[in-house]
Amino acid sequence: MPRLLVVGPLPPPPDGPSVSFQLFCDEARYEPGTEVVVIDSSPKRLKDDQTARFSSQNLLQAMRVLVPFIRRVWSVDRVLIFGGNRFLLTIGSLLILIAKLARKPCYLRVFGGSLDRYYRQLNPIFRRILLSVLTQADGVILQTELLRTFLRRLIGDSVHLVPGYRVMPRLEHRDPPSTATANLRLVFVGHVREAKGIFVLLESLRALSPSSGPVVHCDVFGPIYEHDAVRFEQELAHTDTATYRGILPAEEVVSTLKKYDALVLPTHYRGEGHPGVLVEAMMAGLPAITSDFRSIPELVTHRVNGLLIAPKDTHALAEAIEALHADRRLLAEMGKQNWNRRVDYDARHLSSLILRAVGIDAKSTLFTAPPRFQPPASAGDLNYTIEQTTPENTS
Repeated sequence: MPRLLVVGPLPPPPDGPSVSFQLFCDEARYEPGTEVVVIDSSPKRLKDDQTARFSSQNLLQAMRVLVPFIRRVWSVDRVLIFGGNRFLLTIGSLLILIAKLARKPCYLRVFGGSLDRYYRQLNPIFRRILLSVLTQADGVILQTELLRTFLRRLIGDSVHLVPGYRVMPRLEHRDPPSTATANLRLVFVGHVREAKGIFVLLESLRALSPSSGPVVHCDVFGPIYEHDAVRFEQELAHTDTATYRGILPAEEVVSTLKKYDALVLPTHYRGEGHPGVLVEAMMAGLPAITSDFRSIPELVTHRVNGLLIAPKDTHALAEAIEALHADRRLLAEMGKQNWNRRVDYDARHLSSLILRAVGIDAKSTLFTAPPRFQPPASAGDLNYTIEQTTPENTS
C-alpha cells in the first residue's frame, strides 16, 4: 500500500486553498490501497498579503510543519506539498530539501495563478531559490494553462495541469425567472475585500438606473478582511440593494447559490487563478459576471456561460447587470451552459488526476459515490491520518 505524505492548509479559515486541499484529502482517503498522512500547514487566520516572509508568526508556523514532517517523511513513499507562492519559497523550500535528503519523490501543487508574476518580481537571490525549489521537485501541478505555459519554459515537461475543482452535488438544474418583470437576485461569495471587487460591486449597484419596476438585489457572503471592514460597513450602509449575510460553510455554498440568478465576482486579486466560487457557480447552474483577468477566461467564456468585464470597471459591471436583468433568455442559456461544464471540474475526477501525477495509479470515482465533504470521523481512519500541528485558534 503506497503511503502518501501531503502538506497543506486545512480549514479554518475557510478560504479557497483550504477548501481545495480538504477536498483533495477527503477524496484521496477513498482511493483503494492508498494511505494518506496529512500535515496541516494552515496559520488558522487570514493573512495580509504584505506580511513579511520571515516574520515571527511565519517562523512559528514553519516549526509546526517541519517537526511532524521530519518525523513522518522517512516512513512514507511519496510527498505532495500544497502551497501558495510565498509558502513554496519559504517553508516549501525546506520541505523539499528534507524530502530529497530522505530520498523520497516530492511533488508540488501550486495554489492560485500568479506564480509567474511572483517569480518576476523577486530579487535575483530569491528568484534563484524559487527556481531551485521548482526544479528539484519531481513534478509541479498547476491550476491554470497560463502558468503551465510559463513554467514549461523554465523547468521543462515536469509540469502538470489540474484545474480548480469542487465536489459536484447531485442537484437538479433550475431555470431562473423567465421574464424581466421578476426581481434579479445576485450573489457575491468570497473574501470581502477590495481586491475581490466588493467596492466595485457596491458602487455599481448604486449606479443602476432607478426605476419603479423590478429590483436588482445582491447578497454578500464571506469573511470580511479587517483592513477593509470600516469602508465596507460604510459603503454597505449606503447601498440599499445589497445585504451582508455572513460566512457560508463550504458544504453549503452550492446549495445556497442555487437560490440566486447569477454570481457576481468583479475580482482583480493579483493571486487569482481559478476562483473556487466560479466552479461552484457551475455546480449550481448559475452564470457569472466576472473579470476578464488573468486565467478567469479559462473558466468563463463571454456570453456563453457568463459575462466578462474589464477589472475595476464600475460602469461596465452596472451595464452587465442591467443586460442580464433585461435579457432573461440569455441569463437562462448561460446558466445551462455553466451547468454543462461542471463535470470537467469535479473533485472526484481531478483528485485522481493529482494522484496519478504523483505516481499513484488512482481510479476516478466520478459518478460512483455520493457527495462527500466532511473530514474523517476520527484521525484513526485506516488510510487517512491528520497530524495535529496547530492549535484550534491562533488568531
